[in-house]
Amino acid sequence: MTTDGRVTGWGFNGSGILDIPDSLTDGSSRAIAVSAGDYHSLALKADGTVVGWGSNAGGRSAAPFGLAGVVGVAAGGAHSLAVKNDGTVVA
Repeated sequence: MTTDGRVTGWGFNGSGILDIPDSLTDGSSRAIAVSAGDYHSLALKADGTVVGWGSNAGGRSAAPFGLAGVVGVAAGGAHSLAVKNDGTVVA
């Protein structure tokens, strides 16, 4: 992640792991945190929403509809986690 919130990546692109959404590479959506799992990645945007890309097997890269107010993300081997501003965790 660059200082202006753009997301970059390199390496093995199996399952589209490096197919970063355009909004995260062109600067139109500012990322404040990123996390990479085995076959997917997540970005936390400045507005508290989450973007995922890569393999979506088992729903690991698709953020639940309406997920907002997120302050932290973590990508595991085959799962994703989000910590909301009220302290709850969404998996």
